Amino acid sequence: MPGTAIVAGTLLALMIIGGCRDQAKDSAGPGHHAAEQTTAEKSKTPYYYGLIEEYQSILAGDPHNLAVIIALGNAFFDAGQWKQAIRHYEQALLLDPANADVITDMGTCYRNLGMPDRAIAEYDRALKREPAHQNALFNLGVVYGFDRKDYGTAIRYWEQLLHVSPKHPRADYLQATMAQFRKAMRQKTQ
Repeated sequence: MPGTAIVAGTLLALMIIGGCRDQAKDSAGPGHHAAEQTTAEKSKTPYYYGLIEEYQSILAGDPHNLAVIIALGNAFFDAGQWKQAIRHYEQALLLDPANADVITDMGTCYRNLGMPDRAIAEYDRALKREPAHQNALFNLGVVYGFDRKDYGTAIRYWEQLLHVSPKHPRADYLQATMAQFRKAMRQKTQ
């Protein structure tokens, strides 16, 4: 399929560009001026709108291409266009209603739109599809802890996450933040 090859090539290029962007950030030492660093970082940032145009072009000829619909939603997500991302994630879920990754990303879009209750509903829906979904568990902790200040519930989700994935890449962050939440809970009761 020519469309699939284009998408695969584009995604590979995005991964490579993303890796270069991180290296550019790390290599810019204290001697660089902020303006120079910002310009260098901007030149390494993926061009999401070009990806969006490419994905839309592919979908014009293959409107039910699930991989491209998800990729388009992800490009809108990465560009911070939450409503557009949701629209494409909903379209993807019509084709694959059990996709916990898409459901979770859609929940994050709702959180970024200031709708934490809707985000929680989406994360819960993802967990119904995949009970050990790590991103859904992580994000439930974030919404409960930071948006709702329901520290006990946040801790329960993150403990569940660490039970599922004891060597989770953000385990140290989770442990430190849970300690802060516990401290805040103790201070509330005093």
